[in-house]
Amino acid sequence: MCKPQNRTRVVLDETEIQHRKTRPERPNGRPQSTVWITKPILKTRGWTESAIRDFLPRPEQHYSNPHVKGRSPMPLWSARTVGRIEATDDWQLWLAQSLARRGISLRELSESIRDNGFRNRFHTADRAISAYQESRHRIR
Repeated sequence: MCKPQNRTRVVLDETEIQHRKTRPERPNGRPQSTVWITKPILKTRGWTESAIRDFLPRPEQHYSNPHVKGRSPMPLWSARTVGRIEATDDWQLWLAQSLARRGISLRELSESIRDNGFRNRFHTADRAISAYQESRHRIR
């Protein structure tokens, strides 16, 4: 019979959450799967709500919203999952057509980031996704 464990609930601020979720790259160049991608980061990479619904699987994790209490948990996907989808021809074609239709470039989307904390999270996610895609490309 298992004895129940006493656990203390810890409330973390957003900086600590990101620190715990973001790990350095492994020596072989593969990103840790614990770099989590949020919807705002996806949208800055050109994703739309319909693309998230059509291309991504169900969220791999959910995390309580640190900005607004009582809101639905934030859906999260690993950098590995996002990198795998973004490397497909279907995604590349969709993205090119979507950006042309919206009259915007990925550069303009990334330059629209005003908050330094979000910019840092965006760049961390971007590096993790790119590292995963590069490691997959080398394996082929």
